[in-house]
Amino acid sequence: MFLSISFGQRIDSTLYAILEAKGEWNSYYQLNDSMDYDYISISATLDSIAFQGDGSIETRVLRRLFHPLLGQTDKHQAMRQVDAIRSAYPFINEQTLISFARFGEKHIAALVAYYPQFKSEISGIIGTSKGNDGKWITTGEFDIHLENPRKQGTSMAVEWRQPNVKSRYLNFMYDTPFLFSLPLGARIGFDQDFVEKTYVSESSMGAITGLWPMGIWMFGGKKETNLDLILDESFETESLIIGFSGDRRNNRWLPFRGNYWESILNLGRWSDGESGEKSAEVEVKFGQYKPWKESTLYFSVWAHNNWMDGRQLPYSKQVKFGGAGSLRGYHENQFNADWVIVQSSEWIMGDMDRSQLFLFTDIPFADGLNIQPGYGLGFRQYNGKIMINIAVGFSGTLSNAKIHLKFSSNL
Repeated sequence: MFLSISFGQRIDSTLYAILEAKGEWNSYYQLNDSMDYDYISISATLDSIAFQGDGSIETRVLRRLFHPLLGQTDKHQAMRQVDAIRSAYPFINEQTLISFARFGEKHIAALVAYYPQFKSEISGIIGTSKGNDGKWITTGEFDIHLENPRKQGTSMAVEWRQPNVKSRYLNFMYDTPFLFSLPLGARIGFDQDFVEKTYVSESSMGAITGLWPMGIWMFGGKKETNLDLILDESFETESLIIGFSGDRRNNRWLPFRGNYWESILNLGRWSDGESGEKSAEVEVKFGQYKPWKESTLYFSVWAHNNWMDGRQLPYSKQVKFGGAGSLRGYHENQFNADWVIVQSSEWIMGDMDRSQLFLFTDIPFADGLNIQPGYGLGFRQYNGKIMINIAVGFSGTLSNAKIHLKFSSNL
């Protein structure tokens, strides 16, 4: 008798494991007259969602966010949609849990226990180093980023940069996951770039956004005006924007697992009032965290290319790079080129979610430039309210050091 019960329990466990692997909610195995098991497949559809959480997001917004779950016919399909939602909206993090229950014969309900991690912050970067004349040069950046100010999942960012004493950059961006009552989101932006006695550039963009299996897509338009103060000429660029992005990192502040990606393509035409030709701009970012023993290895690639048919690319349209955000060990925006690729690597140690000690290398490839890689060491710490990121970078000799300091504070 004991052996029969034990054997029956093993069969039940095996069949249950098979059903779990299939991911089907309403199917089962039934014992037939031949003492064998028949697989009975009954379709069931997820047709209702309930929410449990801290009330930080309005329920109607949550229903929009998780609407793609409705109509799914098995657990695997539903969880793939959950992964896509997490990739598109990083505040829906790994702590958000999904459970399923059957009611009636063919109905499935989902319970979403959400614990979002919004990242509203004020941050800055300070860089200091000696110039060729022996004087110390101070550069900086100031950024305000607000998420979910009205419990609707929206975000707004204002960024100001001064790479040196003669240039300034200002950017504004607003993003909403849902525009009015439509199942689409929207993104609008404006930026201004100015270099004293060189050029003034202004641009504005608008796009709709939506969910896809890898994260979020974007489609819209951009208009840009440029005034070259050296050549005393101006031109305009109008282009279509196509973008894709996703973020599957495990932490908004100090990530150490997962990956992220973003690609933006602008296709259009430039015009100087007399002639007009094709133009293109493409930017790609990718980063991956990999655990290695008691540490983490981080690899990333950033590539940016601008092109204008029929003329040499003006300085205002060239890619500016160098400094804390792109190539450590150099001044902010020290270099400019038609295209650039920077491959970065970090070996990260520490308790990961609170503090990280890291060694890094930034290897650049740029059009017409021969630039030595940047390398060095740094430290990041987040105490729940304030994050500090400091890195000491070198380019060439150890005596040629640059200090990059960034602070962030919760709002």
